[in-house]
Amino acid sequence: MEVPSGNGSSSASSSSRGREPTKLPERFLGLDDVVAKELAELDYPWNLKAIEERIQEYSSCSEAINAQLSARVMANYNEFVQGMQQVQAVETELSLIGVLVKNGRRKLQNHDSGIVRGSMQITLQQRKKERLKELLALLEDFQGVVEIDGQLRERLSAEKYCEAIVQHAALRDALGTQRFAQFPGLVGLQDGMSSNLSLVQQKLSDGLRVAAVSAEFDAERYEEILKAYSMLSADQAISVGKEILRHVSECIVAVSRQCMLAFSMAPAHESPADWHRKAQLRDLCRSMDPSHFVSCGAQLYEHLCDFLYRHQFLCAWHVQRSQAAESENIAGEGAFREVLRAVHTELVSSKRNVWDRIQQQVSLVLMTLDFQYPALTEDGFMHLLHLTRLLIDEGDAFMADNQAIKGGSSQGRREASAPIRNTLKSKANDYFQSLHYNAWANFKVAHIEQDSWQRLPVARNYSLLRADRLKPVLPRGHESGGKAAEQGKPRTSENNPFRNYKPENFTGLGVSDGRDDATEDSSRALEVSADELDEHALLQHWIDESSSGVSNELIGSSLLSNSNRSPVVSSSTVELARILERYCRLMAAMPLLAKDIWDSAVSLVEFYIHCMLCLFAQDRHLKLLLEDLDFVPANDPRLLVRQEALFLQQLVPNLRQQFARVRDVVSNITLPDSCAANLGLQAPVLGNVLLQVTTFSKLSSPTALCGLSERCIGVESVGALLNGMRDVQSQISALLPKGSEDVMDNFFESHEKVAMELRTFVLMYAARDVLEVPDVGRISLDHFSTTVSALRWEASGFGQGSPAAPYLQNLRGQIDELARRIPCAGGGAIPYATQRMVWGWLEVRIMHECLEVVAKCGRKKSHEALLCLAADFQSIRSSVQVHFKAAEDTEELNLLPQDHPLGAFVQWSYLDEYLEAHGYTGNEIGVWCKRHAEYPLRLQKALIDYAQGANQKVARQTMMEVEAFVASSIADEGASFSQRGF
Repeated sequence: MEVPSGNGSSSASSSSRGREPTKLPERFLGLDDVVAKELAELDYPWNLKAIEERIQEYSSCSEAINAQLSARVMANYNEFVQGMQQVQAVETELSLIGVLVKNGRRKLQNHDSGIVRGSMQITLQQRKKERLKELLALLEDFQGVVEIDGQLRERLSAEKYCEAIVQHAALRDALGTQRFAQFPGLVGLQDGMSSNLSLVQQKLSDGLRVAAVSAEFDAERYEEILKAYSMLSADQAISVGKEILRHVSECIVAVSRQCMLAFSMAPAHESPADWHRKAQLRDLCRSMDPSHFVSCGAQLYEHLCDFLYRHQFLCAWHVQRSQAAESENIAGEGAFREVLRAVHTELVSSKRNVWDRIQQQVSLVLMTLDFQYPALTEDGFMHLLHLTRLLIDEGDAFMADNQAIKGGSSQGRREASAPIRNTLKSKANDYFQSLHYNAWANFKVAHIEQDSWQRLPVARNYSLLRADRLKPVLPRGHESGGKAAEQGKPRTSENNPFRNYKPENFTGLGVSDGRDDATEDSSRALEVSADELDEHALLQHWIDESSSGVSNELIGSSLLSNSNRSPVVSSSTVELARILERYCRLMAAMPLLAKDIWDSAVSLVEFYIHCMLCLFAQDRHLKLLLEDLDFVPANDPRLLVRQEALFLQQLVPNLRQQFARVRDVVSNITLPDSCAANLGLQAPVLGNVLLQVTTFSKLSSPTALCGLSERCIGVESVGALLNGMRDVQSQISALLPKGSEDVMDNFFESHEKVAMELRTFVLMYAARDVLEVPDVGRISLDHFSTTVSALRWEASGFGQGSPAAPYLQNLRGQIDELARRIPCAGGGAIPYATQRMVWGWLEVRIMHECLEVVAKCGRKKSHEALLCLAADFQSIRSSVQVHFKAAEDTEELNLLPQDHPLGAFVQWSYLDEYLEAHGYTGNEIGVWCKRHAEYPLRLQKALIDYAQGANQKVARQTMMEVEAFVASSIADEGASFSQRGF
């Protein structure tokens, strides 16, 4: 068959050659993902139209290439067929050769199998024999390792720690060789070796714990433990001293919790087991009944002291054992001797840490316990204070040989105990404040408000405060607290001062509350004369109405007849004296708080003075005393009141200052919740309730002379109290801290001034009330002055005598009646000196009313009337001064000090000068008023009206000038008071 002519093919090839074949980009010829590259080159967001055009372009190119490839295959078709035939022939020959090779190999294998099988079997048996020999040798080594491990466990069970450590070292060396490293089966022994080491270390640590805190000390066991530690390698050993310190610290916390658990109470809604499991130390302390504080503290301190004793014992044991080891110098125990020295050094250096940890725990317990009176009784507090001080003493003795604390000096030991001392001071201050406010509230409610203010019948030598009752009150346990130190006994658990501690009542060294002395002194009082009756027995009989042996006849006849020679006291005064004695004992028991306690005692004395003012003075007088002296215009109607307030505040400046300060300080106090019950109120209670003192009911009673005897007893009791405190001034000064030498002197200097001004203030107004209340006499002074001033005083002659003669006679009769009644007031309880002072202020009040008579007469009185009035006033003066004359052995009565700015205010010259001023001319009267600012403005107005009444314009001008002068003087004096603290 003929091959077709190649025209067609040639024409096709020629046509294909005529066109340039389309070429794909180079990336289509590689192995990479072309589609991903194409997509990466496209801009985002994609343009779908451009993508379709690109796809169309590549499709056209692909079609063109495929067309060219097909054309070329068709153009060389014959050559292609021939090549395929040759390839098929070669494949046929190769298949035949492969069959021949396989047949040859199979025949060769059959011949070799018989020869090789025998030699291979011999070689395999030889290798098994060698491996079995090696295995037997290895098993023997394994047996030795297991035996070492068994001996290690046996030594651990027998608590032979040194031998156990030797076996552990042998096992570690055996397992550490390269021979055993490739066997996974020994991993269990290696892990067991680590656990055994941990077990050894744990048992050693437990042994240290037992040695550090247990009741019994086993020296041999402890030495065994130390030798075991000396045999441990450097990477296995730990600090023995630090481990002991850790155990002690943990036991301190655990013992504290156990003691709190033993005395705390679980809440009602929780079971005791749940409460004990989850309660924190703070919760346990807060839930404890305050009556258990002492027992709990004694038990806790006993355990803590045992820790200190054991630590000290270990230090001494190491010193002795180190000396013995050095003297023996046994070979091979060098490491043990080194451990002995190292542990002793660590124990000595850790003493500060042990004591600090105890202080921290005790401080936490003390700060959490609720130290509030009266829930915690004073006995309980004093016992707890004593116990804590004993613990501090034990801690100071424990730190005595610590070289890091200033060479072991006492000051250094005090600094080492500073945390617990500061905590004790803080809690003692909290407790005393609650006790102080409760005593304050109880004193007000149960004594001040309930007192009848009758004078107690006491002997001349009666002392409100006694030195023997100011001595510190100590628990009986104090007598044995320092036995170990005093008798030279070692500080050990057997001599622990807290062991078997039983709280008992206080043993005051010669101190009693006076009640136990009552019976003994009562029987002795009957054996002496009436003037020598023992005051303490009689006082107790009077207050408590006990069935003592003192007869009522002696009380009524002998003691009251000598009332002028004995101190003036009431039941409230005696109670305050007992409180002050109680505070002095607390000062001795708490020297760090002595200054604060003394300040509290002073506040009670000042409160007592405040109560005397509130009880025995009218509210209007107290308002004048506290009136602010700020500036008021000359024509202000308040000017008269301000001037009266100025005179009063100038009269008693120190009393006014203290009265205002007490009210300011007390009003800012928030009383403890425990005071609410005493005051009959609900908490919280502010200090304002203490200032609410009701005026004494008899101040408006004419039959009781307006409470004259009660007023006198009240103010004189303040002086008696200060005198009683001065009798024990040296004892109280000894209780105050160093550097407070001037405290007592300053106290007496200031408060004696206040007491004198209190007497002046109260007795002055008592005298005024007696004269101004109409029912006391036939007429009041105001009615007397109004009646007398209404008489005809414009006459020029009084030949028939004074028109006021009948009224003067009535006034003299009233004066004589008061002179008879005053000594009998209160059953003769007012001392004669006080009666004279009352009478002196009565005289001053009558003299001032004479000035009022002159002022009320106005301009109608003639010069002859002034002379007649002067004669009448002289007769009144003579009538007054007849009574209560000073005895030959007594001093002259001075109502005010000689240098007092208002000294003329209480002299008859005050009246005389006013009468003389009526003779001055109109031009001189204004100058006289300005020079005599001690006269009230109403008297000066009356004088100006008398002298310048004929010219009202001049009188008004003079009056304005005097008012402006008075207003300026009041403002200046008020500013001066402020600068001086008044």
